Amino acid sequence: MIQYLKNLLPQKYRLITFFITTSIIGVLLIFFAAYNASKDLEILSDIKNTHKFLQVGMAGYDKASSSVVVFNKFESYQLIIVDGENFKANVDVNLPLLFPREMNELEESRKNQYGGYVDIDEDTYTWSSIFITESQQHMLLIHKFYGVPVSSLVNIYFKRLFVPGIFYIWLMFWVALILRFLTERLISQNEELEHKALHDSLTELPNRILLNKQILKSIENCQRNKSKFSLAVIDLNKFKEINDTHGHDQGDELLCLVAKRINNVLRTSDMLARIGGDEFVLLFNDADEKSSIMMCERIKHSVLQPYSLREACVNIGLSIGIALFPEHGQDPKTLMRNADLAMYAVKSKGGGIKLYKENTN
Repeated sequence: MIQYLKNLLPQKYRLITFFITTSIIGVLLIFFAAYNASKDLEILSDIKNTHKFLQVGMAGYDKASSSVVVFNKFESYQLIIVDGENFKANVDVNLPLLFPREMNELEESRKNQYGGYVDIDEDTYTWSSIFITESQQHMLLIHKFYGVPVSSLVNIYFKRLFVPGIFYIWLMFWVALILRFLTERLISQNEELEHKALHDSLTELPNRILLNKQILKSIENCQRNKSKFSLAVIDLNKFKEINDTHGHDQGDELLCLVAKRINNVLRTSDMLARIGGDEFVLLFNDADEKSSIMMCERIKHSVLQPYSLREACVNIGLSIGIALFPEHGQDPKTLMRNADLAMYAVKSKGGGIKLYKENTN
């Protein structure tokens, strides 16, 4: 059910929905608590009224029969004579005697100095007692409690609690909006900080940290699936001369254009990272020697095309060194070192593409 609701509601509305739902539940609980409280207050009031009625009925008491006439007028009342601890007589037979047979058991249900109440089946009975000194007896008056109908209480409390309830829901709605705004802002800031920590600030490409993480993931996948991948280190030839001649702004623009061209050639499964200066690293997943060289040839063809900068039109060359997993290394450090060796070997000869081999020079 929870998973269904998650799929049904967009992420941004879940917090608001949660607060509104809980606030509605809270309002219903308040209504329920108010209803229970009002019922308890009614019962306590009925106990007191029963006690007053018993006092009035027992005024001028001489014998039991003189009081019977008073209570026989009311069908909901029942008078019982208690002799010591035992019920002696059920004077008024309007109601069946359902109470405990001993006074000490009945005392356990006492709520205040006036008396108490007991629940029998689905009915509630309040009681009050007076001790008659002359006869050493208790006169116990029992009243069947009817209370205010539920519909009347709901109507009363609905009118009294409707405005506070709407205000509470409205308040929770705005609290949810504020919390959602703050949460989204915090998430956005965290995502921004994480992005900056894992990406190059100029080209927005993955940096060395993210590249190493991806290499480790590729190593795990290859070991599990018995597949291969390759690393290609790219160094731009003549970049230093262009940077010094046309300025760092033009050099930065050139780096961004190079990154864009390379990304346009790559597959979605591959990764291009910038690890500093004019040095880039390519991660070719599910690639062997032939496919890696083929991809590098396409990149070379794209990168060697002229660049129209804001203040100049320039050409650059590039040197690419390739290392294969697992032939040329089984950890990121070894793979990077061997790809670097291949790149510097081909760079010393004017540029091009070279696969790493032992004793590369």
